[in-house]
Amino acid sequence: MREDPEISAFVPKWQTLQAPLRVLAIIHNVTSATRMMDVLPALEDDPRVQTVLTWTRSSPFRHGVEKFLDDTGYLVMEWEKALEQEFDLAIGTSLGGDIHKISAPFLRLPHGMGYNKYLKPEIRKSGNPEIRKSGNPVFGLSREWLLHDGEPVPAALALSHDEQAERLAADCPEALPRAFVAGDPCHDRILAGFPHRARYRRALGVRPHQQLVLISSTWGTRSLFGRHPGLPARLLGSLPQDEYRVALALHPNIWHGHGPGQVDAWLARARRAGLIVLPPNEGWRAAIVASDAVVGDHGSVSYYSAAAGRPVVLDTAGHGAVAPDSPIARLLETAVPYTQEVPVEELLRRAHELVDTTKSVAEHWVSSRPRGSLALVRSRMYDLMGAEEPEIPVATRAVPAPVPEPGPAHPAQWVRITGLPDDVLRVRRIPAAAYDHRAPGNEAPGHLAVRDEETDERLNGLADLVLCHEDDLPEDGAAWARSVFTHRLTPAAAVVHGPDGCVLHGRDGTLTRVRLTGATEGFDPSLLPLIVHHAGSDPRLGTQVRSGSLRLTVEAGGIWEIEAVVTGGPERA
Repeated sequence: MREDPEISAFVPKWQTLQAPLRVLAIIHNVTSATRMMDVLPALEDDPRVQTVLTWTRSSPFRHGVEKFLDDTGYLVMEWEKALEQEFDLAIGTSLGGDIHKISAPFLRLPHGMGYNKYLKPEIRKSGNPEIRKSGNPVFGLSREWLLHDGEPVPAALALSHDEQAERLAADCPEALPRAFVAGDPCHDRILAGFPHRARYRRALGVRPHQQLVLISSTWGTRSLFGRHPGLPARLLGSLPQDEYRVALALHPNIWHGHGPGQVDAWLARARRAGLIVLPPNEGWRAAIVASDAVVGDHGSVSYYSAAAGRPVVLDTAGHGAVAPDSPIARLLETAVPYTQEVPVEELLRRAHELVDTTKSVAEHWVSSRPRGSLALVRSRMYDLMGAEEPEIPVATRAVPAPVPEPGPAHPAQWVRITGLPDDVLRVRRIPAAAYDHRAPGNEAPGHLAVRDEETDERLNGLADLVLCHEDDLPEDGAAWARSVFTHRLTPAAAVVHGPDGCVLHGRDGTLTRVRLTGATEGFDPSLLPLIVHHAGSDPRLGTQVRSGSLRLTVEAGGIWEIEAVVTGGPERA
């Protein structure tokens, strides 16, 4: 981390630009640091401003902070040195540490969706109208954090919604004159990302006809991950992979409270089943835009998702940790509650039916100044510094395309093919690493297909089909097939496939070729050998194959010709 007690930016003789306005950005942990990066662009393109970062080290979640600060490229000043300096403005997105000792007007911005959680949720008395008088105010609006020696610490306190002023007046009236409604810059960046939905989905590896389900969890024992750590595997083991992808966004305090290696270990089975794991610092906002539904809890991501118009299924265990008149509480009371007793697809169906209601509730309370937050924040920054704002308009930028953690490109899959009326075959593929036949709504598995690169010895020992893309063949196709049968006892066929079709090498020496015609972009040709394996060498002409929104038609016998058509699929904004 770039810490220098003689930090050159504040030694005039070493400066290239004599920036007269000095700004200190105060970081507590990775969570607050990510939100700081939302508001620092308000100071861009102004050569009068020199910004440095500092870290209070007051948060118990210290893992990852040094790397984050180093990656920003800003100069970093030791907290003790910062307390000795004078600044024109200090900015903080959290509370903690001896901020009252900073020699600068302090602008306090929230690092979540509004102000919702109790300082001491364990003493909440449900339904008690005197809850604030009992000494349990909401974090961020409480006297305990906003006052020092009876005086407000912030020179300015940003609120995202008008209703928060009423709650601030009840909890800490001394700070009310310093409060201003600034909207929510995080919500604005999500809205700015809507035109990039297709690009975000592509970056996450979601095909056009698939639905993306985003799992989001805040931190703590009442969080979704704290109560249901096996949920990612459950969703992957219940949702057909031709129709769904599943992504996971965990609060930074989970990653940095337990360590990334430990969290990865807890997610190992889900990763092998194809889970899209988003990094702790960024990616979740793009995933909201890219998603078709969200399974979450009482954290901010769930609220931002509902406000963005995404159907939400919420675990309500954290209801006791939030104020009953807070926006999060209103959403928890409205959304479809998560339960392990109901099949996942049924929960998602209910959430889609309720989406207009949940969006209305969340959208109303998320921001009183939508799409205008950064301009309001910048105006207050320059007021506090006693300087004129730049003439250049401030720009709210969409978040970048997500960069998920790498995982297996082709998880092993259980394939179930069932006959429907009128010569229709229905195909459902479920990731084998996460499949649980005991889960509500799950059907008995059919045959098992694995890739040649599969490393799980158990799955390799059960495989009915072994597949390899033609570009990944380690040797000639026929030689590779012989090697498959030599080293694996169970496969009935070894399959070489590519964009135009596939060749099935049977253990009994048979050879079946399938040619794909009319394929649309995004179609997965590895579906073809599964159909061939099910039908045998004599398919019925005109048979329709359905897998989610995919439609296939068998056109001819002998050398199979299959026409692939993608119909429907997600078209949500």
